[in-house]
This record gives sequence, structure tokens and C-alpha cells, in this order.
Amino acid sequence: MKIVAIDSFIARLKLGTPLKMAGTLITHSENLFVKITSDKGHIGWGESASAPNMTGEIPAGMLGAVRFLSPILLNQEFTSAQDLLSKMDQPLLGNYSAKSAIETAFLDAQARDQGIPVHQLLGKQRREKIAALIMVAGGGTRNDAQVAANDYAAGWRSFKVKVGMDTPANDAARTISVLQAVGRDAMVCADANRGYTFAQSLEYVELIKGHGLNFFEQPMASDKDHEWKELSTKSSTPIGIDETLKNVHVLNHFMDHQLAQGGSFKAIKFGGLNRVVEAGIVADAKNFKINLACKVAETSIASAAALHIAAVLPNLDWGISLTHEYLDMEYASQPLSFIHGLATIPTGPGLGIEVNESALRAMAVHEKDLF
Repeated sequence: MKIVAIDSFIARLKLGTPLKMAGTLITHSENLFVKITSDKGHIGWGESASAPNMTGEIPAGMLGAVRFLSPILLNQEFTSAQDLLSKMDQPLLGNYSAKSAIETAFLDAQARDQGIPVHQLLGKQRREKIAALIMVAGGGTRNDAQVAANDYAAGWRSFKVKVGMDTPANDAARTISVLQAVGRDAMVCADANRGYTFAQSLEYVELIKGHGLNFFEQPMASDKDHEWKELSTKSSTPIGIDETLKNVHVLNHFMDHQLAQGGSFKAIKFGGLNRVVEAGIVADAKNFKINLACKVAETSIASAAALHIAAVLPNLDWGISLTHEYLDMEYASQPLSFIHGLATIPTGPGLGIEVNESALRAMAVHEKDLF
């Protein structure tokens, strides 16, 4: 496929309900959007949320990376996304979020050229539907146990409790209340977003021991292997990594040294959909559990891309986190099929959604406010 046009911009999107993570209240998300046009006239969209504390990339840098790469990619013929990624890696190291948005847009356009869904370009389809995680991130005056019970009654079966915003004892008590409020068939995990110290992490896993928590994600910000090893060894709850899982090199290190039992796989960290699939296959072979996730909060563009990855991964033991539901409006004129926590893998050409471009561009940030 030949790329004949590349457009890019940053949009500031409002969450419908603010989410509290490790003491920080998230009200908006600043996301990069890339629009690619193929020589056959088909348009593809890609998206990456900015996550400076995870990828090191800020909105201005993400947009700058796309603008740097655009003249290198324009009017070039690429037979596959792997060729595209190689072409981007030669002149520009890192910048995985920007590259992920470009690769997603390329795959969307390429699949539309061929009249097939994106997942057929990624591998063999293994599933048609998947249960998604819903966040329980209120704290404060919000009764999280009641919220979880209501969501369970509405059909949700996978829950992520946000902790690390209080003492381990209070967070553990709230986690246990959620576990008791939902059925035994529910999968419940906790995520501290690096909010605990090593000692606090040990305290929390001891307090929730025996209550059925499925996994505990990113308890601390430690860069000390011996602390991760000790926590994983002492905890009866499997330990996962997210912010620490910055790239495939970190993934291999944690797997080789058995420092955690699983991790949160995001396209913005690995640099594209194909690279998440490749990493997922390696992780599965080593029994390293996978939670496939979007960053809070991305639109249906990124959620659709994640679902196409989910379609082909060997295993998704820790489920999928889709985040378009947390935004205050839908930016696809033909939204994803997402009912009671069960998402359907899109089957239409490309990503399988139609972007409401006017609504999205209405949220664009003026570039003078970025640089």
C-alpha cells in the first residue's frame, strides 16, 4: 500500500466521570490522532493517548514525531506494517506511542483496501467476543462495593479496583468489600499505579490473602529486582506490571528473572499492534499472563485496535481493558458492539468503526498551546 497523505493532531477529551488513580484525579486525556490515506483512496485512523509517566512521551513530542516521520513515509509503498515499522525505526529511536498511532492508521487503511478486518493482518482469529474489565476507582464518598454490585447485576464480570490512594489497610478493606459484592464467577484485580512503597505492597498482599483477588497490578515504582522478586514470592496473589513494562526488553527481563507473573500490554508501550501480538506470543510461551489494555482514556479507535489484537492472541488470562466507555461522548458514528461488559471483535473492513471526524476535530488542541 502506498501512503499518499498523513494528517495528525492532538485532541483533549473529557471523561464522563473523573477517575482517581493513586491519588490523582483524571478528568481529561490528551490523545494523538493520525489519519492516513492510501493510494486507493481509503482512510485509516490511529490513536495513542499521552502517558508521560509510562512512555516518557508528551503530546507535543508525539505530534512532533509524526511530523518528523511523515515526509519519510509519504508516497512510499509498504507491503506490510512490519515494513512500515522498520522504515520508522531507522531514522527515529523510541517514540513508541507515535509509531503505534501511525501503524494503526496504516493497518486500518490497508485492511480497508483489501476489504478485510484488521485482525486478519495480525494473525489467526481465536475468539469473537471477550469480557472487558470495568474500573472501580471512586474511593472517598463513593460506595465502591455498591457500584460493583450494580455493575455485576448489569452483566459485568471483570473488575479492576484502583488502590494506592489510601493506606494499605483501608485499600484492602475496600477491595475485600468489592470482592464480597460480586459473584464468585467474577474476575477481580487491583491496581495501585505505583502508589505503594515496597513495604506497603507487602502489607496489602498480606491483608487481601485468601479473599480471591485474581491479580495485583503495578503495586510500586521500585526499580530493584530483589524487591519485585520478594514481593512475587511472598504474595499468594499473582503480581503484574504496567507502568514498569515500558518495552519488550523489560518484558523479557521480568520473565527471565521471574519477577512478576504477568503484565499489562499496551500498544503505546510496544510501538504498534503487530509488536503487541509478537510480545503476547512470547509471553504465552513462558506462561506470563496478559492483560491487554488501552490507556485511560482512548476513543473507540484505540479500543477497536485492542479488540483486533485480542482476536489473535493465544491467551488473555487477565482480560482486556477498553477505555472509550469512560469518555463523555462517543467519537465513532458506528460504535463498537459493547453490551454489559462483553465486547464483540469488529468484523467490518479495517478497524470496523467509522470515525466521527467533525466531533473529534472539535476537540483538537491548537498547536501553539502544545509547543
